[in-house]
Amino acid sequence: MGLITSGADPREVRNRLAAAHDAVVGRGLAAPDGVRDELVASWRSSAAHGVDPDHLDPPVVSRAAVQERLANHPLAGAIERMRQLFADAVTDPHLIMGLVDPDGLIIHRCVPADLLPIADGIGLVDGSRWDEASVGTNAITLVMQTGRPQLVYGAEHYCRALHDVYCAAAPIHDRSTGSIVGLIAITGPCAALQPASTALVTAFAALGEREMEMTHERNLAELRVRTVAQLTGLSGPGMVVDDNGWVAASAGFTAPRRIDAPTPGARPFVSGMGECEAERVAGGWLLRPSGPGCPVVATLDLRGEPSVAVTGADGSWRAVLTRRHAQIVLLLAEAGENGITGAELSGLLYGDAEHLVTVRAEMSRLRRVVGTLVASRPYRLSRGVQLRVVGGVDTEKFDTELIG
Repeated sequence: MGLITSGADPREVRNRLAAAHDAVVGRGLAAPDGVRDELVASWRSSAAHGVDPDHLDPPVVSRAAVQERLANHPLAGAIERMRQLFADAVTDPHLIMGLVDPDGLIIHRCVPADLLPIADGIGLVDGSRWDEASVGTNAITLVMQTGRPQLVYGAEHYCRALHDVYCAAAPIHDRSTGSIVGLIAITGPCAALQPASTALVTAFAALGEREMEMTHERNLAELRVRTVAQLTGLSGPGMVVDDNGWVAASAGFTAPRRIDAPTPGARPFVSGMGECEAERVAGGWLLRPSGPGCPVVATLDLRGEPSVAVTGADGSWRAVLTRRHAQIVLLLAEAGENGITGAELSGLLYGDAEHLVTVRAEMSRLRRVVGTLVASRPYRLSRGVQLRVVGGVDTEKFDTELIG
């Protein structure tokens, strides 16, 4: 807190801070005792950025840019609720509230009508940038540097145009990722300093974090509902995660709470499933093992209704197949490790290469039944699968029965 302590004379504090600012910022001298080290470091950093302490002019982005940032911000849906709570909870009319993004850009402000001239006069407007390189030391910049709530009072600001106001700010964390997604800040005249300013912004930051947490929980629940059919349709283990890797649902194994966020083409390793392939679904990813562990023996039983029984290190399971799917499994086994393309499979199944859509649909249905027993690109039995066939099969007769 430095010179601002409980019971301190406000006039004495303002005079001492002004003298310290003049010594360090104005004349480049050492800081007097009692001035916070992080404050002095920020003053010197502001000077190194070339900020003019006598000229406050925060850069402002376009209204369209502000609206885009606000629309995409994790707190977008909670802005109105926070604004209303601020209006209901704060009886002091001398406060300006702002929501700031991690770049130091004000994306929303709440200003009482009588404070509009002050806010506009110091450039405290939507779209203005309050990072250290733009306006020098302030509460927003110190929060961005330290990651904890800050109060900057009067001459603690680098720019002299801010010496009549104070600012308190606190970081807002996304509890699902741990990252800082923004800050909540309040500003008012020094003469009306609120003793609980830091506690107030900390409470509002906690409110914002809770709002995002509730949104996160709702999104996971919606993702769970959207993908329940895909997940329950797997014959082996699998799970659904959101874009940040938080697990919405799992089946067939005990899933962790979170994994590294999947990326297109990557094959993440998940404890309990091994190396996985990630399939994009609306709002997240469906993960399943990229191939069964070795050794795996798949027994295709063609006596009566076709079925496949799989035995491996992770246990055993059995699934009933259609005769078409049994035929596809036989063709994949004949193709060996080189596999078979969709066009080739279309030719073998339908006599030409014009049924690619039908082939993809059949393969999708087959994989929902046998899971990672079958691989794609090209279509083949997964590496390490040993196929045994029980019951003699006459391929020509088998094909004729299917066509008939």
